[in-house]
Order: sequence, then C-alpha cells, then structure tokens
Amino acid sequence: MSFLVLVLVALIIRFTPWRKGFPLDVLGVWVARVAAATTARPAWQGLIMLVVPLVLVGLLIWIVDDLAYGVIALLTHALLLLLCVGRNDPLGSMLTQLEQAWQRGDQEAASLVAERDLDIHAANAEELAVAVRMRLVWEVCTGYLIPAFWYLLLGPLGAITYRLFERMQQHVGHPLQPLAASLTHALEWLPARLMALSMALVGHFEKTLAALGGLLLQWDVSATQVTGLCAEAALAPEATRLDRHAVIQPVRRLLQRSMLVWAVVIAFLSVLA
Repeated sequence: MSFLVLVLVALIIRFTPWRKGFPLDVLGVWVARVAAATTARPAWQGLIMLVVPLVLVGLLIWIVDDLAYGVIALLTHALLLLLCVGRNDPLGSMLTQLEQAWQRGDQEAASLVAERDLDIHAANAEELAVAVRMRLVWEVCTGYLIPAFWYLLLGPLGAITYRLFERMQQHVGHPLQPLAASLTHALEWLPARLMALSMALVGHFEKTLAALGGLLLQWDVSATQVTGLCAEAALAPEATRLDRHAVIQPVRRLLQRSMLVWAVVIAFLSVLA
C-alpha cells in the first residue's frame, strides 16, 4: 500500500490546490505551541509534549488498519503523509519572483528577493545562483524525499517524527533545540546521500560520484551540503552558466528526474514485497 499512498499524494500535490500539503500546517502549529509553552521548562517536558501527536497517530493507524483496511486506510495514510509535505512548493511557485527578476536581467531585485524570502546573502550573481540552486535542492529533499523515505520504512509515524523534530530545531534558544537538531541530522543523513546518488544517475555521473565520495561517510557534514554540492556536480556545465533565461529550470529538471528514479525504485521494491 505504501507505493499507492505515495502515488496518491504525488497526484494531489501535482493536480490540486494542495501543492503545499494539507492546507493547515498542523505539525508546524503544534510545534510552535509546544515551543512557546515549554521555553522555560526542562527539555524532557518539551519532548513529552512534542511527541503527543505520535501517540494519537499511532492509535489512529492501529484502529484504521485493523478495522477499515482498504480505501479508508489508504486515504488516512495519504492524509497523514500530506501533513509532512514541505510548505514551500519548490517545484512550483517557490522561486517565481526571483526567477522573473533574473529573467529581466535585474540581478539587484533578484538579490533582494533572495534576502527577503530565502535569507540568502550573496556577494555577486554567481554566488547567488549557486546558493539559490542549493536551496531549491534542499527544499525538495526535506519537503518531499525525506518524509517519503521515512514513510516507506516506518509508516506515517516515521514521516511525522521527522517533521516534528525538523520544525523544533528551528526554534533556536529552546532547551529542546539541540536534541531536535541532532535527531534531525540523524534522520536526514541517509536520505540525503540516497538523493545524491539518484542525482548521479540522472546527471553527470562521474563528477557527482566524485563529489559524493568525499562526503559519503562523514557524519559531521550536513545533509544540506551533501545534496547541494552533489547537485552542482550533477548539472551539466552549460546548466551552471549565468544564463538569465535558465538559472532555475536546469536544476528543476534534474530534481524531477531524480524523483522519477525514486519512484521507479519504490515501485520495484513494492513489486518484490
């Protein structure tokens, strides 16, 4: 059923207004409330409150899978996975304003949009293009592929666990933030490297493997760096030139092909299972 759930979620994201997942960021709202309520409390209390949704979701899954296996279970799993989808629509509207400014040749406006929307500060156009491409790659990874990976391994609880801790790590200064950051890094470590491998298969194979080889077993290297550097290596040389008409589209095509590799592998594993 896992493959059917992923297909259904992909169709919903692609062909419905729910391009950013469920309309309300339920997990984000919950994490924000937990962070606000436990800022002055010990980390263990914040952790207990943070994982309350996992208990409720586990109970819901147990009831649905036991009593209503079939279409209802499929829809329930799809809805739970939609809660974990990233909120930025990286393959759609995320970089529309920046891309429009770049196509006009207005690099100053593009820099301002990057600073405002992405918190990217670049000294020149080349640094800006690289930083934007790396950010786009990371948004696809953390928004789609990592939740899908943990859903396949652990079901909805795996995807929701990742999203809860990923949201919590953003609350700098909270007692639980260091633990959340460590757990998030651990949950991102393997999927990020698998994503890099998939980009090697659809991009410049030798260059990407060379870039990945130096990072493959290094625990301290962030998943953001791994995916970003490997994406730059996977792109064809002409795709990284400062062409004002094609600064985003080449990396988007690379990501779409990479996601297709994931889909084929998942389908193959589903048949074997």
